[in-house]
Amino acid sequence: MERRSFLAGAGGALASLPLAAAAMAAGEPKAGIGLLRSYVANRDQFPQARLPEVNEILRLRRRPDRSFDPTSIAVEKRDGSQLGYLPPASTGMLAALLDNGFNAYAVTLGGDGHSEVPLQVYLEKASDRTA
Repeated sequence: MERRSFLAGAGGALASLPLAAAAMAAGEPKAGIGLLRSYVANRDQFPQARLPEVNEILRLRRRPDRSFDPTSIAVEKRDGSQLGYLPPASTGMLAALLDNGFNAYAVTLGGDGHSEVPLQVYLEKASDRTA
């Protein structure tokens, strides 16, 4: 991983602390640490999936079977419908953490309501929360 990417992610984690506090106040999960801001890519591949609401909790699931992007992470609603993927620029460090026993989830942020769904990605210890 490039140092610049790591530092950007670490800075995003620090910048997300106010967001984590707001999520806790809104009754959202308390175990996660804000890791990075990202968005849902490849929405056009899943047109049947309804856009999530603001502050909706989404599942992040590793998809190493995608040969052209072995660090793929799918973004899914709680009902299992897939919305898309995290963009490859966001997945390198996160994929490694997921592969080593950490869990992650995302919370939707306000967006344009069309193609791009902005997210705040949270990381947690595997034993912190049950999905």
